[in-house]
Amino acid sequence: MAANNAVLNRLEQKGAEADQVIEYLKQQVALLKEKAILQASLREEKKLRVENAKLKKEIEGLKQELIQAEIRNGVKQVAVPPGTTISAASFSDDVPQPAAVAPSPASKDQIKGEDEEKKKKEKAEKKGEKKEKKQQPATGSSDIKPVDVSRLDLRVGCIITAEKHPDADTLYVEEVDVGEASRRTVVSGLVKHVPLDQMQNRMAILLCNLKPAKMRGVVSQAMVMCASSPEKVEILAPPPGAVPGDRITFEGFPGDPEKELNPKKKIWEQIQPDLHTNDQCVATYKGVPFEVKGKGVCRAETMANSGIK
Repeated sequence: MAANNAVLNRLEQKGAEADQVIEYLKQQVALLKEKAILQASLREEKKLRVENAKLKKEIEGLKQELIQAEIRNGVKQVAVPPGTTISAASFSDDVPQPAAVAPSPASKDQIKGEDEEKKKKEKAEKKGEKKEKKQQPATGSSDIKPVDVSRLDLRVGCIITAEKHPDADTLYVEEVDVGEASRRTVVSGLVKHVPLDQMQNRMAILLCNLKPAKMRGVVSQAMVMCASSPEKVEILAPPPGAVPGDRITFEGFPGDPEKELNPKKKIWEQIQPDLHTNDQCVATYKGVPFEVKGKGVCRAETMANSGIK
């Protein structure tokens, strides 16, 4: 046992010595690498210095060639002390300066004409900018409002009388009370959908701020709102107790309607796709009912889940 322990101790000592030798060799390899890098960088530096010296010689040679060429062409060579600056005035006596050319009368007139044209253009541009600035507040104020149902002037109305259009078989011409001092004339394409006797003295919902439009020679000043499908059309009815002039409102969409919708902005065309009746035939905008405050909601007679226009 003692012999075995002695052998193990010797092996451990030799292993430790071998580790030390390996560590020493690693250090030597690292030093050799650093020396190789230094030698390579020194060689590169020497190479660059040689190239730099060659370039300096070439530049000096080119300078001398330039000086000789100037001397042959009669240009005086002036020795400049180091540290002094050269100004254009120092050459004024030796180097001939280009003579100023006096403008001819024709060129003067041309210059004047160009100046006048520039001034006119500048004035026109300034006027255009002022007009744009004046127009911006007016247009900006209307564009700030969101395009939603609050822009529509929807009111309760009563169709007092209705008769067929004299020049169109599919149109009615109605006299409608919308709560104003005088009645409005409205033209509606309802002949195929609503009998004439049912159009008399009938309560309805009207869009009152469309721009008046001539329909077969008669100017229509509002639009009767209807639940509509390709097969059927029904006039929307206000809640019981509503009277002509009552405003149709929508919870969550406050604001006053515009006096008249601008046809160019297509406001009605943007809002109309979101008008529908729900499964209980109630007229809605984005699911919010057409409502007369304190009186109830507006609805179609039988048409559920239909478009409104």
